[in-house]
Amino acid sequence: MDKIKIYIKENYREIISISIITTLAFVLRLILLNNYGDLWLDELYSWYFANQKSVFGTVVELIKQDLHMPVYFIILHFWMKIFGKTDVSMHLCTLFLTIPLIPVSFYSMKCLFDRKVGYFAAALLAINTFGIYYSIEVRFYGLVFVLSLLSAVFFVKMLENFEKKYTIAFLVTHLLLMYTFSITPLLTFCYGIVGLIFVYKDKKEFLKKYLKIFGVLALLALPAVIFILYNMIYMRMVDLCSFSKDIYVFSWNVIFDIFENFFANENYQLFTGNINDYRNFFENLKTGVYFLFVGIPVFICVFGLFTSAFSKNKNAKLFLYPSVLFLIISLILASTGMISFLTKYASIIYSILICSACVGLTQIKWKHLGIILLVLIININYAYIFVSKNNIFLNRRKELGNLTNFMENIIKPEDDDLILIPYSGSKVMKYVPRGKLIHFFADDALLLKDSESRAFYFDKKFYSFLNRDNIKSELNEYVIADKPFILYQIRLKDFYFDKMKKGQKFIIISYRDNFIMPLVMNWNTLLIDNNYENANMFILLMAKITRDSIQIANMYLKNLGAYYDSKYGYSVYVFEKR
Repeated sequence: MDKIKIYIKENYREIISISIITTLAFVLRLILLNNYGDLWLDELYSWYFANQKSVFGTVVELIKQDLHMPVYFIILHFWMKIFGKTDVSMHLCTLFLTIPLIPVSFYSMKCLFDRKVGYFAAALLAINTFGIYYSIEVRFYGLVFVLSLLSAVFFVKMLENFEKKYTIAFLVTHLLLMYTFSITPLLTFCYGIVGLIFVYKDKKEFLKKYLKIFGVLALLALPAVIFILYNMIYMRMVDLCSFSKDIYVFSWNVIFDIFENFFANENYQLFTGNINDYRNFFENLKTGVYFLFVGIPVFICVFGLFTSAFSKNKNAKLFLYPSVLFLIISLILASTGMISFLTKYASIIYSILICSACVGLTQIKWKHLGIILLVLIININYAYIFVSKNNIFLNRRKELGNLTNFMENIIKPEDDDLILIPYSGSKVMKYVPRGKLIHFFADDALLLKDSESRAFYFDKKFYSFLNRDNIKSELNEYVIADKPFILYQIRLKDFYFDKMKKGQKFIIISYRDNFIMPLVMNWNTLLIDNNYENANMFILLMAKITRDSIQIANMYLKNLGAYYDSKYGYSVYVFEKR
């Protein structure tokens, strides 16, 4: 206690400064939280996993439906039990997990390098809008910012003299990162390689100890690695629609998007919501505003990274090299179609790259040029928050936020009304106030792990016949026939329609209409023009199942009308038992 008092007394200016920067970061995140809007699909998955009755249920659902690790969802599970399940409450969970990034960045950079690096790193991380956004989103990326930075710092400190406390700290933080983000094993490999080269060259006496540490890490991470490998192998076997490859289209321009988001405050993809819309950085430089607010910060920070990478400071290299190696390998694997890679997947190296740029720039001694450049970046990035048309603070996300009010005031469902939501139904139900959800989902799980939905829709003989080579031709034949699968019609009728009471409603909610409804509404044109041959197989199948559901309901129930909300991207079809 006395040591803490002495430290506070001797460093009160530093503590006040970091408190001010952290407060600024907190206020900016609260502003975004207030303007964020409703949860989008990935966040609904977070809610669904965390909303299970127990932690065991959360882990089981993750194994059944996803590739992601459980730490964040377990934390969110307990948070929701204590603080509730509202959108704001869940946003606050991520916020409080992520806000420590600001003081952690300062003190870790002060520990590895010096106080100046810490101040600039904390300031940049405080106002960076990519970081602000993922500090609010109900996903694990914000927690990854903190864990990956701590892991990198303890890795460097461990290699100095293999002190026990730093070794344990590295193992703990890296394992937490491993069980938070499924892409971590690749980063672990990069740490292993970089550290091995360093130890072999400079500290051979610690080689056995180093190998032992990574052996322990591998052993403790084995459940995570098995889980990831199992999912990758299983999905390659049954992912007949190639969902990830079709949805996440790789472009080498992702490197430009990473630099825009990390080093400037340009968040084009976040603003548009189009994950495949990658722009060419150099083409945009022709625009004066872009050159000023994006080009200058990016050029300066990239220069800082090169300075850090080629400096004489071993700590700077050990801190940066694993992340650079991770980025190179990730992009190569993604370009060959072996993995999916988006800008947000680079969140695992986000805080390291920003801190490394600060390290490199502070090493420039000529007339304080590095300090001047860092001050320039901070001012440009802060100003851009207020002048950018692509401002994430002012553009609310619009997906399902008004569905609850719409259902309550227009549709007015009762507790026993049947709800069919082909796409991500168990997640969309968060915004449906009442009704019984039919367990049938035509989302990516249909041709992956959800055997119950497959059996409900497809004839087992037909599904067992499908493989990667024939699925497009076989399903195209099914699309051309434009008839519902007889089994699906029979099961909807026998299991649900025949058991409904007079006056009971059957409600179909079509979510993500921006890519489903154009096919459903223009089905005849689609067939006549043979456009289905070029359609994404997964989206085509979802549209067909949505169309089938509407047609079958029309056969047996009274149609009360359809409601379309193009602003929020969903449709509601209402039927009633005669």
